[in-house]
Amino acid sequence: MIYHNKKTDVRYIISSDLTGMKNEKELPIVSLFTGAGGLDIGLENAGFNTSVCVEYDDDCRETLRHNRPGWKLFEEGIKIADGKLTKRIPGDIRDIGVDELLALSGLKKGEASLVVGGAPCQPFSNIGKKLGRQDEKNGDLFLEFVRIVKGVSPEAFIFENVVGITQEKHSDVISYMVDKLKGLGYGISFTVLNAANYGVPQRRERFFLIGIKGVENPAFPYPTHFKDEKQYQSFIKELNRIPVNGYKKWMSVKDAFGKIPINSEKRTDYAIMNISEKVKHRMTFIEQGKNFKVLPPELLPNCWKSGKHLGNDTFGRLIADLPSITIRTAAYNPAKGMYIHPFEDRGLSTIEMAALQSFPDAWVFKNRKSEKMTLVSGGKQIGNAVPPLLAQALGNAIRIQIATKHSKSDQKLPELPEPNSLDKPHPPRLEVNYKQ
Repeated sequence: MIYHNKKTDVRYIISSDLTGMKNEKELPIVSLFTGAGGLDIGLENAGFNTSVCVEYDDDCRETLRHNRPGWKLFEEGIKIADGKLTKRIPGDIRDIGVDELLALSGLKKGEASLVVGGAPCQPFSNIGKKLGRQDEKNGDLFLEFVRIVKGVSPEAFIFENVVGITQEKHSDVISYMVDKLKGLGYGISFTVLNAANYGVPQRRERFFLIGIKGVENPAFPYPTHFKDEKQYQSFIKELNRIPVNGYKKWMSVKDAFGKIPINSEKRTDYAIMNISEKVKHRMTFIEQGKNFKVLPPELLPNCWKSGKHLGNDTFGRLIADLPSITIRTAAYNPAKGMYIHPFEDRGLSTIEMAALQSFPDAWVFKNRKSEKMTLVSGGKQIGNAVPPLLAQALGNAIRIQIATKHSKSDQKLPELPEPNSLDKPHPPRLEVNYKQ
């Protein structure tokens, strides 16, 4: 069942339509910028299978190798160029040929179901320098995504990035991708999704651009969770039809932490920031939802007294009954955001960060240089990941549309009452949903 938001021109499909649907064939993935595997875990739960991964970070590759030895990692450190052997950095997408990827995956051009990935977000992040394409290190990696899609020719693709990429000064990036990918025969849609609306205990908004061959304006997964009745009613009033499924309430920090097994601190990937007694004392003044601004003046560090360079969530305490704020790479550090434990005077552990990202408990994060996880490595791997539950919802939505497209009895998705609005030549406008 397709639901069309008449205001934003975004279409949604309910994932429960997958009930009873079986995979008649392998649904292989070519995974780029794989990171610690969050996107791939979710897609795996939706019925897809990662055939080959490309990842630059050594620790992330160690994590992938440990958890999914069947996923083939592209780590070749040499290549032949102009008849000569040359060295390259394993996992550097700029230096990897499409033919090499396909050979390692065992796929031919056109056989992959998905190409997926989120190019490094720092060039477009509101926290970083916001250099976009001018970022010399990573600003052009979206071009590599387009190159791989062109060469692999998958049935569909998923591109993920931070919301900052939607800013006007980066509009040429989205326009370029849409134009090039449409020219390859893909129907294109893009929007911003909030992970909390798909059962993730975290208010994390991310940009997604998806494409499916032969499907005009592909649909995104219909939200399953809402903050409350008011938010739910605000969402459905813009739809072309009233849904019958209802909704569930957002998953909370308390829900997530309650599922963490006891003795998690004994895991090799457990790490937590050492907090001085002085800082712990400051935490005693911070109630849930409050931040450094409620501290007595005499307890404020000199660098905090002006407050000009600090965010509204700096040194804040998580609200137990709501999803967390976005889990960033330094979410273990209470000075970096609302990352004080809701009930204890301490920061978050890597295990708690992973739980708020909806990683399964069985997923173990690894460090290439030592058996014990470090805060920096664990924080980067977890904070940069796509929440698996959000990825699963996306995978389900795309899988339904691929299956429907191939169905002999129904070659197209169900038509909507307002065909004119769906036939617009432009992709759907951005929808930034449900900010707290």
